[in-house]
Amino acid sequence: MDILIIEDETDILNGMQESVSGLDKRIDRVFAVGTSEAALEIIEEHHPDIIVTDIVLPQMTGLDLMEQIMDGSYHPKVIVISGFSNFSYAQRSIKLGAVDYMLKPFAKQEFTDKILSVIDSIYDERELNKVVKQDPNSLLGTKTLRDKYILGLCTNPVPLNENTMHRLKFFDMEWLAGGAYSIIALDRVETSKQPLTENEIELNTFAIGNVVEEILLQFPPSLPFRNIHHQWVIITANHDLEGMTTAISEALLRYQYIKICIGISNRMNAFQAIAIAYEEAVQAMKLARVDKQGHILYYSDNPSIADQKNRGNDYEQMAQYVYLKQAGQMEAEIGIALDSLTVSVGSNNRQALVQACVDWIVNVHAAITDQLKQKLEPITIQLWVDLDQCDSYGEIKAYMVRHFAELSLQLNSSPLNPIIEKAVEYMTTHYATNLTLQGVATELAVHPVWLSQLFKRETHVTFSHYLTDLRVEEAKRLLRETHLKIYEIAERVGYTDLQHFGQVFKKRSGTTPKEYRQGP
Repeated sequence: MDILIIEDETDILNGMQESVSGLDKRIDRVFAVGTSEAALEIIEEHHPDIIVTDIVLPQMTGLDLMEQIMDGSYHPKVIVISGFSNFSYAQRSIKLGAVDYMLKPFAKQEFTDKILSVIDSIYDERELNKVVKQDPNSLLGTKTLRDKYILGLCTNPVPLNENTMHRLKFFDMEWLAGGAYSIIALDRVETSKQPLTENEIELNTFAIGNVVEEILLQFPPSLPFRNIHHQWVIITANHDLEGMTTAISEALLRYQYIKICIGISNRMNAFQAIAIAYEEAVQAMKLARVDKQGHILYYSDNPSIADQKNRGNDYEQMAQYVYLKQAGQMEAEIGIALDSLTVSVGSNNRQALVQACVDWIVNVHAAITDQLKQKLEPITIQLWVDLDQCDSYGEIKAYMVRHFAELSLQLNSSPLNPIIEKAVEYMTTHYATNLTLQGVATELAVHPVWLSQLFKRETHVTFSHYLTDLRVEEAKRLLRETHLKIYEIAERVGYTDLQHFGQVFKKRSGTTPKEYRQGP
């Protein structure tokens, strides 16, 4: 592979030539010239694969040179360099076919990275072109390569560089780099309890693919491909997602008697977000499959999917809902957790899903024990048996809701929550200090918000109200039984501001501290 560098500043020219020489074993020769005239001679004789040219040159500009050499069958990869940040230069160079535009000054590493990227794209192009020219079956080979490439984009994000653009162009997928797109994942809904054989799976996948490809002709631009799990995936820039997915679902049911579930990603604008969109589509598809009814589910329409990474294992939050008797929040949290577990283990793996649900329940029980410092009844094997007998997602969820509702009633049947007993005990002995809700929560190793809610539910007053009552009652005792000055009493019960103490005391008892001491 030959490279031609055109630069009228000798020091820069020599530096670039030195950087490229020996850079890669695929580079055969590096030509370095300072004028467009000398460049034309090299081009005519050697047809270099890569040309690096400055815009400002003697005789003619680098852009004029590009225009002249591109007027024929010769199409080298051209990198334009310039000391001007004028957008019109970059725009014209790209229009003429340049693969990149670099502003001076640039680092050596940046320059060599550009060269290596262009070399890679040239070699990729050559390999892909070989496939097309090999034999009459080259179209099938190209499709296989395309599917493999798209799957790679979905699992390993790549930047939108020259190499990527050439591949997209080769596969007629330039539209993917220039606008919004969505990814759709679909799979067969298992209606039989007997697992399919490998041959049956392949036949079903083939049948689904045929229908999908035919329907997609009505919804361009769209491309289907298979992932490693024998599921069909579609990348599309078409906006009629509902029409497309409905047509596919109805056609498969009508002509192949195959029921499918479909997951649809958010609409993406960045090429680099393909992997994210793919993951969204697959997760939505898994949830669409759980009830075996063949649903179409948009990722954006199910917040539990988006929340699963942060909320799926939030055992402490669920524990709080249970002992605070917050039934609505309990049911919502169970739904989030169940969706998360379904996505993690797959709805088709029934045994794994049941085991995951049991594990989640055990972890919530542990969180309750840890926070309440109250031992619960041990979970028996009956829990696993009961869950295993549930036939659907809805039955599993209903069972889990009932389980925690009963546990919530059990926890709230005791006279006083043990955590609140400890909180009251601590407040009774420390009321004279600068006592706060946060401080008590820290002492008891619980969350202050939860402690505040539980305290009010158990005692029917707020934390601050209870603390004030403690302090005022002790102040009354000291006023009656001692000869301490009022400011000394205020300090002994936790008040540093005498005026504030007087206001609080009068609000609670109806009299000032002095009046209370003097008595009726």
